[in-house]
Amino acid sequence: MPKNDNAHALRFYDSLAQLDEEAAIRFAQEHPLSKSADYRKKFLWAKEQCRFLEENLSPDDIEAVRARCHCEAGAALARRMRGYLESSASLEEFAALFNEKEKYVTLEAVPGGVRLIYPECYCACVKRVEEPISRTWCLCTLGHVRGLFRQVLGHEAEVELLETIKTGGARCVVEVKMERS
Repeated sequence: MPKNDNAHALRFYDSLAQLDEEAAIRFAQEHPLSKSADYRKKFLWAKEQCRFLEENLSPDDIEAVRARCHCEAGAALARRMRGYLESSASLEEFAALFNEKEKYVTLEAVPGGVRLIYPECYCACVKRVEEPISRTWCLCTLGHVRGLFRQVLGHEAEVELLETIKTGGARCVVEVKMERS
């Protein structure tokens, strides 16, 4: 039997098992993903995951499963962001300070929150393939951004996925609702 020891596969199994353990077992058996999988195999596995979820779960359950299946947000970035936020008088100032200091992602202040903007896809499973993928795949970003802002704000933030590169957008954009104005 093929190995199913890739970190993405293990994370997905755990996330789906919280909702439906039988479905998690079935997907893992039918679509194993090993640590040694190349980028093309990861992409095909991601497409199969989207198909499986879309055929078997409700949209709310899909979002919950994919949001739990995210790469962890770095504690160092969260600490820096918290510092920027604490030293800023407004969300506009917070975004400007963040953008001055950080690379790879930018912030844009919007009424009631900020938009986290990725200029490119950073997902190890899909970024190297020049094909689109279902928006279902990109829902993991919600969990990633929630985790990051939980560390920054000290509480859960409401997040919404607005745009993704892998579904044809020019960038990946997540809006984060914040209590501060």
